[in-house]
Amino acid sequence: MSLRIGLKFKTSASILTIENWMDANCKGEWEVEIVSINANLQKKTIAAYFETEEDRDAFKKAYSSFQ
Repeated sequence: MSLRIGLKFKTSASILTIENWMDANCKGEWEVEIVSINANLQKKTIAAYFETEEDRDAFKKAYSSFQ
């Protein structure tokens, strides 16, 4: 199955927090990767890929809780 629906965002949240949310809330397959991280390891750019637009949209709605 191809995960073609994606988005990039910046966050200071741990990757585990994001993965736990996706495990609990996504109905389809998903994948997360760290694209970059700043020198003090506080902010990172994350790429998240989803099987469905519905999961992506739910994630975007919940994104503010990951700040």
